[in-house]
Amino acid sequence: MPKFLSLAVVGFFVWASVGNAQMTSTNFEIRWDTVSTGGSDTASSASYQLRDTIESTLAGRSTSSSYITDQGYRSAFLVDVIDFSLLVQDVSSEVAATGLSGTTITVSPTGILEGDYVLLVQNKGASQVSAVGKVASVGGSSIVVDSLKDAGSAPVIDGTNDYLYILDASALSLGTLSESEVTSGIIAWEVNADLDDGYVVQLFEDGNFRSGSDTISDVTDGSVTAGGGEYGARSSDASLASTFDTADSAITTTAKEVASESTASFQSRNFLTLKAAPSTSTATGSYAHILSIIASGNF
Repeated sequence: MPKFLSLAVVGFFVWASVGNAQMTSTNFEIRWDTVSTGGSDTASSASYQLRDTIESTLAGRSTSSSYITDQGYRSAFLVDVIDFSLLVQDVSSEVAATGLSGTTITVSPTGILEGDYVLLVQNKGASQVSAVGKVASVGGSSIVVDSLKDAGSAPVIDGTNDYLYILDASALSLGTLSESEVTSGIIAWEVNADLDDGYVVQLFEDGNFRSGSDTISDVTDGSVTAGGGEYGARSSDASLASTFDTADSAITTTAKEVASESTASFQSRNFLTLKAAPSTSTATGSYAHILSIIASGNF
């Protein structure tokens, strides 16, 4: 019997959502300037915040094993920042993709705008290969993305069962499920973390994947298979402390790591592939649960 599934997704982030301005090159980083006289000690706009020091002599910090001395008004300091954007597959935006060369995707660009986040899928289904990117430009028969983040294998697009989706939905719907196949959906995210020790993204649920008292069981053997009556997810991040990077894994009410970085990272993207496969004994119904995805800084 067909099973209709809808998945609500809730995204959270912690810490301040403000950006820093700084000067960098391949071999140096200046996180603030020193102004000898005059000027304002702060400057800001809608997209940045800059703090200067104003002092007739050099402002800065001296340290030893037993003391710290700050000199000048005002002593330079760094505001730690993390920004998190949740990107959910809009299944209704599906359009056939017929080619890929570098970051140029051959596709009908109708409805796709510069700045949109998109999902590219090779061989849609249980073994699909996925990648996400941000649209840099739109042409007559193609789009160009800034980069493509995959799960370790890059998609190869030949126009057979290959698709592009916009990542702008507020909830993920996997549509009508079948006992004869695995149905997949993507939740992606982008993190900008001006944090020396990076960040971690965690996932948890409000309860089992359910329709009333009926549930589709969590995957236990590392692979969601057709007809198995299983549900789970796998992350594109290949260096996790959890099992989400190596196997289809159960989502529980306990937060589990699904992405991480150990250094400051900008435009850092990853995604979860959610998989559902009802069995012949799965009760007909509308199955759903709420996923919470949290990005937090490492301090």
